[in-house]
Amino acid sequence: MSTPTPGHGATAIYLRLSKQTEQSVSLDAQLAECMALCERNGWTDTRIYRDESRSASNARRKRPAYERMLADVRAGQVARIVCRDDDRLVRQPIELEGLINTLEPGAVPVWFAAGSELDLTTSRGRENARIRGAIARGEVERKSERQKASNRHRVASGRPLGTVRPFGYTYASGALTVVPAEAESIRWAVGHVMRGGTLSDVAREWTARGHTVPKTKGPYSWAAAKGALTNPYICGHLQYQPSTILSPETSKRVPGWRAELIRGEWEPIISREQWTDVVQVLTRTRSKAGNYVRYLGAGIYRCGICDKPLRSGWNANKTKRWRTYKCVGHNGGISADPIDDYVTDMLTSLLMADDFADFLAEPGGPDRGALEAERKELEAELEALTAAYTRRAIRLPQLEAGTAAIEARLAEIGDALAGTVEQEERAARYAPASREQWESATIEQRRLFLRDLLPVVRVFPAGSNPAPPVPVYVHAYDRRGRLRPLPTGPDEIELAECQAAHAERYSATLTN
Repeated sequence: MSTPTPGHGATAIYLRLSKQTEQSVSLDAQLAECMALCERNGWTDTRIYRDESRSASNARRKRPAYERMLADVRAGQVARIVCRDDDRLVRQPIELEGLINTLEPGAVPVWFAAGSELDLTTSRGRENARIRGAIARGEVERKSERQKASNRHRVASGRPLGTVRPFGYTYASGALTVVPAEAESIRWAVGHVMRGGTLSDVAREWTARGHTVPKTKGPYSWAAAKGALTNPYICGHLQYQPSTILSPETSKRVPGWRAELIRGEWEPIISREQWTDVVQVLTRTRSKAGNYVRYLGAGIYRCGICDKPLRSGWNANKTKRWRTYKCVGHNGGISADPIDDYVTDMLTSLLMADDFADFLAEPGGPDRGALEAERKELEAELEALTAAYTRRAIRLPQLEAGTAAIEARLAEIGDALAGTVEQEERAARYAPASREQWESATIEQRRLFLRDLLPVVRVFPAGSNPAPPVPVYVHAYDRRGRLRPLPTGPDEIELAECQAAHAERYSATLTN
């Protein structure tokens, strides 16, 4: 690329506004000052480059107009740059060096409407620019320190951070006040999720009720609904990610539900225990085996030979078409409707059984109350350790060792509590348990019932023609590992023998 000829080209006017505040100079005001400078100097050919809501303090944040202007400089289309002041142009020393390297070949000067010309083509001009850049960087760092100190003070006093209201609340005289209609929608959503409902259900319901996302004013998506329900503000807490020797400062923020929680000064919509439960449900990972949501057993039923998940598909002949479950390796396609009907009858009979509550209960499960109490004690010990280190009462190795031990136990408690959450979630789904509950359930809820009550359903090839009864080649195991139906009478015992013979037949086939 040829070197641009000095003095030829347009005058680039660069305008930047990071955030509109009472103290900031608007883009229109910046433009007026820059145009006045151009008129005084007879520069009529101007190009305007605007970056709105773009900070120059963060080097990783892109400024599209600024980058476009530098590209025009490199192309020889810009004779000079006009800006209100140097803070509008660069606030990072590393960015200044890039600007110098771009402007120096074409001897492109920089003019400031609120200051003097900056000649980056001379060593003295570059020196002055670097000094001013260092001063600007120092101002940025001091502002950051003041902001962090202010945030720490607000957190310590339980006051909310940020300017965008969380869903469920509004700002009144600087304090958060509950919005009754939104609070009711949050409570409904928590109950719906705990009963096995989906975030898509929540998003549709909230949109139908006329709610919009506070920040964007747009309709709710499942992701926005998840963000609202996992926001600790709704349980009267705010998240805080402190910078300590064990948790160094980082620009990457953790999700609110993973950060340290501080009690806020506003009214909670749900209890912290309820919030913890719904977060456990919404943030646990589940393995996905494809888009199986339309059919009851797809991805849940397993091949009786290789134990791989069955996929749904279709078979057809000249007269009809029917749905199937198939394993690519061992089951080319077995009629799906009889299997789903059999499993559905078994699930509904479980729902209607007199001992259903006992069937759901976890024998010897953990004591949630004791775990919660222990967690609070350990969190207090962790705070005491940090305070002791701050007072220099203990050394860093002691702090690290004590913290590691406490955090390991907290992780164990978290895993145990997750189990109790699943048990309570399960109980909530089936209260009251009835045939009508199954009939009114969505396919997602029916699949949850299946995973809860009959987590293992093995489907063997039917084999002979005509096919044997469905219970012979479909083996359903309940959540206690028992093959259903239980061998409680002669008919059930005979069926169990047929099931065992059928399974043995295909096990022998696989071995051979």
